[in-house]
Amino acid sequence: ELKLTVERPLSVLGDEELLRRAVENVLRNAIRYAPGGTSVEVDLRHVGANAQIRIRDYGPGVPRESLTRIFDAFYRVDTDRNRGSGGVGLGLAIARRAIQLHNGSMHAENAEPGLLVVIELPLAPGKADGRKVAAPALVAKP
Repeated sequence: ELKLTVERPLSVLGDEELLRRAVENVLRNAIRYAPGGTSVEVDLRHVGANAQIRIRDYGPGVPRESLTRIFDAFYRVDTDRNRGSGGVGLGLAIARRAIQLHNGSMHAENAEPGLLVVIELPLAPGKADGRKVAAPALVAKP
């Protein structure tokens, strides 16, 4: 089950396809590790001058020493998994790079149970005060 919570509509400027793929990579990972009968939660919030996307699963989480490394290219927490069951360790690295290219940030923390990935992207100019902005890259509505 996927649960989406949107505090209010938000917009950021950037490459819509690149940002979509970044969020999709994180979401696919969360779905992959979510045990049957649990949900994956996606939460969009306005935090300061940023749009914050929080993606949480209720899976096993990640060893503390691996929390920063999961965003490194080719890094895999579970080394005995193969490409057919879990990829080669590029999805989160690609996602982080896409977010960084948009002056954003991404980090992970254990949610006990599960993993929480937090993405922050600067809001489009004028969006915090309701003014219109040309070419929004990402608009989420409830």
